[in-house]
Amino acid sequence: MKRITLYIRLVCLLWMVAVTAFAAPEASFKKLYKTYTLNKDGSMVERVYKELDIYTHAAMNGKYGESFIVYNPEFQKLKINESYTMQKDGNKVVTPENAFVEALPSCAANAPAYNHLKEMIVVHTGLELGAKIVLDYTVETKAEMCGELDIFSMIKELSPIEDFRLTISVPESKKLNCELLNLSAKPSVSVANGMKTVSYTIKNIAPRPYSYPVYNSTVGVVQQVASGMMPAFTASTYENVKAAADVLNKQFKVGDSKVIDNKIAEFKKECGGDKDKLRKAINRFMTYLYGAKGLSGVSLPEAGYRLRPASEVLLSMYGTRVELANLDNVLHKAAGLDANIKMCFVKASDMNCVGLSGIVSVVSDSEMNSANKCYADVQQFMAVTDLKGDKSSLRNDNLESQSKELKTIEVNDKSSKSLARGYVAVSIPSQSVGSALYSYSENTSISENIILPCKVSCVKLYNVKVPDGKTWIKKQNVKVSNQVGEFSIEYKQENGEVRAIYTLNVNEQLITVKNYKQFYSLMSECKAPNNYAILFK
Repeated sequence: MKRITLYIRLVCLLWMVAVTAFAAPEASFKKLYKTYTLNKDGSMVERVYKELDIYTHAAMNGKYGESFIVYNPEFQKLKINESYTMQKDGNKVVTPENAFVEALPSCAANAPAYNHLKEMIVVHTGLELGAKIVLDYTVETKAEMCGELDIFSMIKELSPIEDFRLTISVPESKKLNCELLNLSAKPSVSVANGMKTVSYTIKNIAPRPYSYPVYNSTVGVVQQVASGMMPAFTASTYENVKAAADVLNKQFKVGDSKVIDNKIAEFKKECGGDKDKLRKAINRFMTYLYGAKGLSGVSLPEAGYRLRPASEVLLSMYGTRVELANLDNVLHKAAGLDANIKMCFVKASDMNCVGLSGIVSVVSDSEMNSANKCYADVQQFMAVTDLKGDKSSLRNDNLESQSKELKTIEVNDKSSKSLARGYVAVSIPSQSVGSALYSYSENTSISENIILPCKVSCVKLYNVKVPDGKTWIKKQNVKVSNQVGEFSIEYKQENGEVRAIYTLNVNEQLITVKNYKQFYSLMSECKAPNNYAILFK
């Protein structure tokens, strides 16, 4: 009896430890204050103050052991106001001078034109479990950068925020357009000494999911905000979105037209006067540049809302996303092909609240341009304008068409496996059916809404030749259908071949906590290994 009692107590203790470990955060922001001030001369001051309590070794040694602050010395000046660690026993460890390490940001590593950018790495010293990190810094931005207050800031962190404060101050004469997205909090507004101040105080902000599926860093901004998962704040003193667009519009320049003409001559020599071939040649060249080799990760704000002329980008064979879009556009137009620059913004109920910092991406909208498809697929969740700031849209050449593919699989040593008792198993590549959505269906449930990178409508047909002297082991057809979409498999044998027809239709992009089970049931069946095995005996 004693042993049973001890066993029960041990199980209860382990259960309590497991629940505590699962529920407790690794760290917690006791305070996170962000203040933005637009001065009368057009310069701007951003001040960030944070107090972060450390609870785990993972937080101490990895996630929060260092703070990273990227700035552009051409337009900005960084000042560390205060940095220290308060240990559990009350001992204050001030960050030493050699713990402030200035480096080149990784985004500018392969972009010499942006090697002047700086990243201040603050190495937090004196850390231990239960310690508190305190960091207070200011970034001063010259009026030459844009001369307006222009903010887009996502609020949630990987750890909970107990006390979050956001303060914006602008000259009283300035029109301030601002909006809080995915949070309901009323601001306090005050006017003093010729300055208008808007403040938000929000308590107990839950952390963002540690593993939240996104397509990439830029499309991911749209997915996080438009799904409702990520609260964000956007503010602008531009008169409207057209005024903001006009500032960027002036940056799009051709540069040396001879460099562009020479490149077009190369393309024409390769493909003659055929416009379709010319378009494909330009798109193929730009796809290479948009890849990892030519695409710099420097963001538009980090570049000071500046971009190099198209000819300079062409000669250097690299550029920011905006610079490559400009080159893409210039090449198309020089070749006599239709193309237009489009700007993709975070969507707000009042788009005049969104300035240049709310730009997710800038693209050259041209025919059959695969580099833009990831943005075209989520355009209903963002705002798209032309360079004048007028409402627009992105082409999506595959928007209405269904992807259909037919492949024949020869049974050989590479495509099959011999099993016991004379069985032969042939594997069909499952990754070809709906693989873009696999990472969005990893868990049986979700705590926050998600946005899929695209809707899916595909049919994959595989013909597997029946090996000599073998008979196909028949399989039952599969069909799962619900409000999110449908997945089905049809097996049939004809003319000495087994045909497997896989059909996946996902009609919803916004997957909510409520309809996720339906999406999960589709994808679980879609990913099931047994559905891609054909047996013969």
